Amino acid sequence: MRSIFTLSAIYLLFIILFFETPNAQTAKRKVEGFEFYFLDDWNKQKNPEKLLETFAEKFLTETRSESERLERRIPWDAQIFVSENSEAFRKYSGQSGTTAAFYSPVSNKFFFQNPESLAKRGILDTVIKHEICHFLAPESKSETSFWMQESYCESLYPTNPKPISSDLKFPWSWEKFDDECIKEIHTKSGSKKKILYQRLFLWGSWLLKTKGEARFRAFLEIPNPEIQNIYSQFVKSRY
Repeated sequence: MRSIFTLSAIYLLFIILFFETPNAQTAKRKVEGFEFYFLDDWNKQKNPEKLLETFAEKFLTETRSESERLERRIPWDAQIFVSENSEAFRKYSGQSGTTAAFYSPVSNKFFFQNPESLAKRGILDTVIKHEICHFLAPESKSETSFWMQESYCESLYPTNPKPISSDLKFPWSWEKFDDECIKEIHTKSGSKKKILYQRLFLWGSWLLKTKGEARFRAFLEIPNPEIQNIYSQFVKSRY
């Protein structure tokens, strides 16, 4: 009877160690008010601590650089989650596994795909800068300013292939363009999202070039009827 209890105890200990150890070894790093975590359900990454350290240094360097460029104080107290793979990213961020990164202003949390994978695709630096752009942008106070912020960050740090076709169509009225963007900004369709981001890039790039970044940021913070006339100028410049 004792041998049975002994075997049961050993088996139970094996189960506890096997299933709990990976979570207990999840890498964590705190630097200057930022908390960095490595999301890894099965502990496949050989050296998550080193990967997290390297990523944290790059993230902080880019944050300081953008903060100085904009002359804006860093808000700190954010949490940054780095994923082992797309499945972990999807599980914890709630976003599509094809999304490179995501920042939630509500929770003040960043979610990134595996930095090594992003680096192999040649987009790591741009993706980090893009999400920091959202982090330091004026607060989105309406559905319009929400997609306008995406247009702003995409024009500065594009995370999608730049449009190579002049066939992308824009409606003549600002109201219709606004309605379309509000509807499509949360789309799960890859093809629709690609077209949307190309349009946001073109509109944002033109607005940034012709009106300047300070004015662009002002539109993000406070809705202004002037944007309707400015959009008309944009459409006329294309046709």
